[in-house]
Amino acid sequence: RGGPVAVSKPSQSSTLANLNLMAGKRAMGMSDFRSAFFFFDNGINFLRKNHWKEHYDLSLQLFDGAAKCSFFIGDNESLNLLTEQILTYARTFQDKLNVMYITVSALSYASRLPESIEKGMIILSKLGQPLPESTSDADIDSCIEQTLFMLNQNSDRVLMNYKRMTDSSKIKAMKFLARLETPCGMARPDLQPFVAMKKVHLSLSHGMCPFSPVGFAHFGALLARRGNIPDGYRYSKMGKNLLSVIGSNEVAGEVICVSTHVFCFVEPVQST
Repeated sequence: RGGPVAVSKPSQSSTLANLNLMAGKRAMGMSDFRSAFFFFDNGINFLRKNHWKEHYDLSLQLFDGAAKCSFFIGDNESLNLLTEQILTYARTFQDKLNVMYITVSALSYASRLPESIEKGMIILSKLGQPLPESTSDADIDSCIEQTLFMLNQNSDRVLMNYKRMTDSSKIKAMKFLARLETPCGMARPDLQPFVAMKKVHLSLSHGMCPFSPVGFAHFGALLARRGNIPDGYRYSKMGKNLLSVIGSNEVAGEVICVSTHVFCFVEPVQST
């Protein structure tokens, strides 16, 4: 018989777990999530007792990869079990963020939008980027005015060649904000403008990252909805142009969709 029971030496177990980790990452790179899940799960089976203490980094990578793949293939039972393990044994809040992001995404895709938004807001608060619990039109107008003032300190050319964000916690916060944009638009439309503007503020304060374009696109759409078509078009177009500058494939579809709705007010339909 093969498999974990055939391995007697602890060093061999960790070696085989590492090989499965490498195979899983390669399969994920080819978007073969079922095969990737098989390799990650197989790697976990090779881990020995007390693996979270003795092989922490290896364990975290295997469980993170398996959780992500279980989400993509719709295996909610495995996702819940893997998530529980990571939240129990991960040593730092940062090490829990990947699986927390998957949890927020899974709730959103299951149409449990209020829960998704609530969890996302809690995580953002822990990352030092809280969102307002309650809002008003006056609050939105004030925040728009502040955001436009910040943007007008730089030309479009400067913004297109802006510094890059390097703070990992800020990049994580941007990722969670991008994740909350659509759920808030559907379940908390009063909060959605602040999600968009928070991304713009972070980009201006700490630099552009792969999630910045979606912030500019949604901010442009917000301005257009409130009657400011020129600025709405300007920043929606900037969001779309930033895609190629930053290489933001993860949010490209959303940016193009949102910005196209604004372009229709300015450009001929054929060009959009």
